[in-house]
Amino acid sequence: MKRKVGLFLLAVMVSVTLGATLVVSLVMYSLVSDKQAEDIQALERSLSDRFEVFIVMLRAEHGRIRTHMDEVLPKIAADLDTLGRTPSELTTTELDALTAKYDVQNIYFIDRSHKVFQTNLAYDMDLQFPKSEFTAFLDTVYGQGKVMNDGIDLSTITGTLRTYSYLGPSGKDYIIETSTDVRDRLGSGDFGWMSKYFFEDLFADSVNSNAYVKGIDIYLVNASGLWSLLHVGSKLDPAIVAEVERKDRHKIMAADGRTLTVYSRYRSKGPETKDDPVSTKVVIREITYDTGLAREAVIRVVGSALLVLALALPVVFWIASRLLQKQLLDPLLALRGEAGAIAGGDLDHAIANTGRRDEIGSLAKSFDMMRGAVRRTIVDLKQTNLSIERFVPHAFLTMIGKPSIVSVELGDNTRKEMTVLFSDIRSFTTLSEKMTPDENFNFINLYLARMGPVIRDNNGFIDKYIGDAIMALFENADDAVRCSLAMVDMLAEFNAGRQANGETPIAIGVGLNTGSLMLGTIGEQHRMDGTVISDAVNLGSRIESLTKVYKVGVLLSEFTYARLADPKAYDIRPIDIVVVKGKTRPVTIFEVFDHNSPADRGAKAGTRELLLSGVDALHKHDTAAARRCFEESLMRLPGDPAAVNLLKACV
Repeated sequence: MKRKVGLFLLAVMVSVTLGATLVVSLVMYSLVSDKQAEDIQALERSLSDRFEVFIVMLRAEHGRIRTHMDEVLPKIAADLDTLGRTPSELTTTELDALTAKYDVQNIYFIDRSHKVFQTNLAYDMDLQFPKSEFTAFLDTVYGQGKVMNDGIDLSTITGTLRTYSYLGPSGKDYIIETSTDVRDRLGSGDFGWMSKYFFEDLFADSVNSNAYVKGIDIYLVNASGLWSLLHVGSKLDPAIVAEVERKDRHKIMAADGRTLTVYSRYRSKGPETKDDPVSTKVVIREITYDTGLAREAVIRVVGSALLVLALALPVVFWIASRLLQKQLLDPLLALRGEAGAIAGGDLDHAIANTGRRDEIGSLAKSFDMMRGAVRRTIVDLKQTNLSIERFVPHAFLTMIGKPSIVSVELGDNTRKEMTVLFSDIRSFTTLSEKMTPDENFNFINLYLARMGPVIRDNNGFIDKYIGDAIMALFENADDAVRCSLAMVDMLAEFNAGRQANGETPIAIGVGLNTGSLMLGTIGEQHRMDGTVISDAVNLGSRIESLTKVYKVGVLLSEFTYARLADPKAYDIRPIDIVVVKGKTRPVTIFEVFDHNSPADRGAKAGTRELLLSGVDALHKHDTAAARRCFEESLMRLPGDPAAVNLLKACV
């Protein structure tokens, strides 16, 4: 019986031991497998993000090379015409001299049969292109007399990344082709250190930072082959490419059962266009991952668990549960809580376990890096938005009904009645002739730095600067008048500083007009600008120019005067009725004389009502009554230019 009980107990212990071992093994394997899948997906995303950096460099360099070829290919054709020799008569020395003179790497001449009949690259001599989309493209180049480009491609022989440009000289039966090694150009161009870092370090650290990753690669697939971008000359099996193009993802487990290679297709974030050097290409990511490490870890866990559980099952269970809780569940729950805090917007929440040297530590570091990246992105966005507002006022976006610059599209517009303010520095051309270009810029920026806050403080926004001139918009006519007076005050302060420095004071003219405006965006897809289109804008500019004629600081139109809540709150009087340049309808213009001398203000205020009554009579076509008003005004203030000007309108 004791033997049976002993055997039963032994069987129970063995069963429990095996069951526990199996459960632990399955849990461990599941966790490791999930972590491996997350690692691979994270690596794919990381490869995509890193490759986007390369795309930015590639597009920029491609554009630079194209610009250069647009300039030099016609010059090469012109040199051949000047020499009076055919390309086939040129020596290799002469071809090398041409490439050195115009800073191109290789030059080819292709005849009507799509054959390279002359080149400075010996192994490409007599190269015959088979009929394909490429030869169809060549047929469109012959005799066109313009530089054309077929994007970025890979050399069929070396697998190096190249960009090719073509020119079919008018009246000739051949094409001039130039090729440039993009990788070399990147290294010697604007992205020198960046391109070196891309090819040598940017992808290598993905392998170095993860013990399970055995290798990564990126392949560019095109008609010339399936070449690696990171390891020049390395090719990909066409069967793998076919599987990836069919399913977007393909996995291959090595014969040893521990090395998994995952192939996946990269999708460009930009629109697919023929002019884009990358978007129309097929790009495949390759990640080689050692799954055997996980299997070995499970085997060791099983062996250790069997030994420990066989000796001390209760202790093992207790210790295992405590270790599992402390080493795995608690950190994962902490990470979940930290992820929730980050998702809730708390980007300063500390991430625990970043110092651990295992998968949990790696995951915690990833969370910490993600938090830092999100925080930097938000800071960058805030700074970008502040910078954008310097070019596109937030008030402009609000008026066209857009919450931010991101949602603005070409053609967005709205109609609104507003008051437009134009100001200009008197005799600025004469003043600027006495200054150097740097002094000109410093002077204008000092002046605008004083005037910009004045406009914003009076509820206006600056639509544009036109040299030394300012165009600003106001929803309220009173705000515009108050702003013009504040600008005169600020000018006095500005001039005091200039005189203290021994510089000549300046004068400005301000013109105001009110009317219906169209605010919106004009331009094209890649270059838009916010602007205002209206006849009222043109009239405001004309009125500002009249300040020079009437030798006054501030003029406003009858339309602005009519929109004032209480015109008598300001020192305003009519000064003339004019037909401005480009217009046919007479417009009454008003002088704002709040900042004139006390004696001048008193004199002008004494005749203001007579002038207003006379203008009102003119609007009612009662010229006799108007004349009486203006003549009486002249009697009160002899020689007053306003009365003289208005009296001339009584004809």
